[in-house]
Amino acid sequence: MLRQLLASPLMNKNGSETGIIDSLFNATSTERRHLCKNPTVSEFAYIFTEIHWNCPSVLYPSYTPTTHPTESELSSTPILNVNSADKIFLSTIFFVVGIIGFLGNLMTAAVIYRTPKLQTQTNYFLASLAISDLLLIMVGVPFDLVSLWRESKAPAIIGYCESTSTAISWFTFSSILVIMGLTAERLVAICYPFSLRSWFTKRTVIYVIITIWILSFFPSVYIGLQFKQVATDFCGKIHLVELGYGSCDFVGWNFAYTFEVMLLLTFILPILFILYCYVRILKTLNIMTRNQTVHIPVANQTSDSSVITTPTIKQNFLHIHQRQCGPPMSEKAQKVVIKMLVTISVVFFICYLPYHVERLIVWYSNESCEQSIVCLLLYPITGLLQYISATLNPIIYNLMSYRFRTAFRLLLKRLFWPIRNSKDGKIDHASIPLHL
Repeated sequence: MLRQLLASPLMNKNGSETGIIDSLFNATSTERRHLCKNPTVSEFAYIFTEIHWNCPSVLYPSYTPTTHPTESELSSTPILNVNSADKIFLSTIFFVVGIIGFLGNLMTAAVIYRTPKLQTQTNYFLASLAISDLLLIMVGVPFDLVSLWRESKAPAIIGYCESTSTAISWFTFSSILVIMGLTAERLVAICYPFSLRSWFTKRTVIYVIITIWILSFFPSVYIGLQFKQVATDFCGKIHLVELGYGSCDFVGWNFAYTFEVMLLLTFILPILFILYCYVRILKTLNIMTRNQTVHIPVANQTSDSSVITTPTIKQNFLHIHQRQCGPPMSEKAQKVVIKMLVTISVVFFICYLPYHVERLIVWYSNESCEQSIVCLLLYPITGLLQYISATLNPIIYNLMSYRFRTAFRLLLKRLFWPIRNSKDGKIDHASIPLHL
């Protein structure tokens, strides 16, 4: 079959007959795509790609790369050739972001776990967000580094593309739902402190978080299974290849508006929901400022916020998620908490917006995008932004929350103070708090 295709004549640009190999070898990428309208060329592209990736020993003894088109020349997708210096530079950025994000989110989860005063409804959501960010960095950064250095040769691991894509989707969806749950918790706490307050007890929040992780897992598995190790021929058709060859790419769903639906469900609707909640919250806080009194405080109870408050607080402020022991929370402190949560949400969605834009650009630009350096650079940039978003959250907590700063400092002191004192032959255990 291949021999018959190679012998099939084609009309070249001068109007004379020539063979398929000569026509493709002398043609530009645009001319090759034009030749793909010929059924013989389209079939040749399919067979050549199958043999090149799955049975290279059959092809290359007869067709040497020095006289015939190579895979990169016949591919419709431009291969971004990155030299060693650029690879080292990009790898350094991914590595630094990954290490900072890993340690920051690990310490965030540890601080909340070890600090009883930080074990509140709001901070339970923040701990879940830290865990999802931590896992995203652990899976995503190595995945991108492998893709960078191995280029079009995915690891020869069964289910590599499916498992990594499922994990990345799972952690991303979990982060989105956790941010929505966190926003809903603040809405109930501030706007409905008495009528709906019982909905967000600590036990309820734990159940909500577990439900979020379960619900986000099933669509992630469905999406992840659509990623396979594939190669693209010069006619733009995708082919499944053997393990250790090609790259991970999306091969499922012939639905024309797949990416639009994903954009709507995972980006636009969450943004609208969060925007609605924060508008309601800010409106309520503004009413508190004007009226100076909204609800009578509950005696000997306090809010669960992670922001420290002053010891002297007027008794006519609104108090939320009250609990025993400690002073109630002021309106000013509430605004600081909301400011921190809004910052987290804004950073998250700003960093994920380029990801959705990149998918739409590639989908609709198609052939023109393949020749654009902007399109080629969008993929690593959007991936890096996702990890930057996960890395910035612990920094935001420390910049905007006094209690988080204090707890982080005490945790670091607990970890490194004994080491420093042991060099002097003594360890002051009394100076190290058992509970942060």
